[in-house]
Amino acid sequence: MLARLIGFVLATTVILATPCLLWCDPVAANAPKDAELVALFRLHHKAFERLATMAIENAGTFSSISVETLNKEPLTGGLQSLSAERRGEYKRLLSSIRSDLVMGIDAAFTMSVSFSYWRGGTGLSIGRSWDKGIAYLSHGTERVGRVVTSLDEVPLKDDVYLVPIEPKWYIMYEQLD
Repeated sequence: MLARLIGFVLATTVILATPCLLWCDPVAANAPKDAELVALFRLHHKAFERLATMAIENAGTFSSISVETLNKEPLTGGLQSLSAERRGEYKRLLSSIRSDLVMGIDAAFTMSVSFSYWRGGTGLSIGRSWDKGIAYLSHGTERVGRVVTSLDEVPLKDDVYLVPIEPKWYIMYEQLD
């Protein structure tokens, strides 16, 4: 009887936990390959360039922006100080790349702009949180992370990893425990 109960509990746990683990992706198993990100960057190069320029022009106004945050009412996090025209341009450009793209800016420390393409592990009490995307580093890689040749395999240590695409543009993978 006890063995059946234990079996039932284990089976139920696996059935209920699997969707959460797939959605959270704590091990970056579904992260895009570098070639996919480079192709996305090349296809939308002008939009990425314009978004990076706009983010630097608006440095200190917000720390992250997405179509979702721009559609929320009321606007918060500094987004309310952007003109309706500027918000519309951000929405149009972000949507032209990916509707779920999240753009972040670190104006205080590195003057970098990141475009989070894929993320996971956030909100889990165990495991790592991570994101993979594209970064514009106006001052280069100094103080930002480690330059590597590929991010197709998940790095083992927590850090920010960068693969050069072209000057100031990188594939970025950030992993935090």
